[in-house]
Formats: sequence, C-alpha cells, structure tokens
Amino acid sequence: MKHTIYKTAIYAAIILQSILIASCSVSDFELSRSVFIEDRTNPGLPEYSEWGYNTFGAYIDRVPFVSGEDEPAKIYVNSDTLRFFLKGVYKNSETILLLSVKGLSPTEYTELTMLNDTVINLKNGNCKVEMSVKDTLRLLNIIDGQIYFKRAQLLKVDEVAQKTILSGEFRFRTFFNNQPVAISNGRFDVGIGYENFYNF
Repeated sequence: MKHTIYKTAIYAAIILQSILIASCSVSDFELSRSVFIEDRTNPGLPEYSEWGYNTFGAYIDRVPFVSGEDEPAKIYVNSDTLRFFLKGVYKNSETILLLSVKGLSPTEYTELTMLNDTVINLKNGNCKVEMSVKDTLRLLNIIDGQIYFKRAQLLKVDEVAQKTILSGEFRFRTFFNNQPVAISNGRFDVGIGYENFYNF
C-alpha cells in the first residue's frame, strides 16, 4: 500500500513539474516575441506601455500600421549615425519605417539609455525618415513631426543587463505619391539587446 501511494506521489510530482515547465517555456517564448494589448481609444493600435512588450503602432491616415509576429525593432549604428528600424504590417503588406539620426553613436545597447526623455525633431537636417512598403524603400519629405523617447531603461536579470527597453511616441506629416499624409498616434515599446543591436 505504501509502495502504491509513493508511486502515485512520484507520478503526480512528475506531471506537475512537466506542466510547470511547459507553461513557463510557452510564456517565455510569447514574451520574447510580442504582447499586443489593443488601445480602446485608438482601435487597431497597441496601448502605450513601458514594459518591453515588443510592439509599436501608428495610424497612416487612420489606417493602422502595427508590429507583426517577427522582431519589430532593430538598431543599427554606423559611424556617427543611429538607425531605428520598425518592421510591421500596413494594409496587409510588410512595411518598414526607418529613422536615421546623425550625431548619435552608442557602441553597445546598454548605452541607449542616453535617449531617455529625448525629443528629436524629424524636420531637423540631422534626421532622415524612410519607409518601405512592398520592398520599395523611399526617402520621405517631412513636413513636420517628432519622435519622443519618453523612457529608456535597462532591463537586468540577476544584475546582468539583458536589454534596453525603449518606449515613446512619434508623429509626423509627409507625402505619399505626392499626396500629404499624416502618421499619427505613434507609440513603441521595444526591447533592444544583443540580438537586435548592431554597431559596425
């Protein structure tokens, strides 16, 4: 009898441990990709957050442009220029927004905390904004606008830096096919670490 109870307890422990391991690995996998919580006041866009949810979104003339399932953000630094790359979906097509800022040249992702509480005027001569829809990259003529890095915070696990979480807002007006277009209600909350920060 004791032997049967002992065996049952071992089987129960193994099953419970398997369930816990499976649930942890699934949630870790999901969190490493993205957590999209829709904004009730701006349908189709993610809520503004500062938790490293790996999402972004904006309206392009009231049509949502939002992060997809893949890694939504990368940062490339080359010479003295930082390039902030957002990849998502607009009208069912892969779309990339690329912001280049001259004069910013962090050497490691941990140095991105320098962007905390920084507003960048996109009309400034040091900035360049490009957009790619269906693999055609074009330079945008900016009428006005800005990107605001509200918060840049270092995420540490066991005192070791894992990512810099960049959270903020953006908006600008430009031209598509010689027609004025507004990119509005832009927001981003992305983690930048070893796998998506490049300095070359």
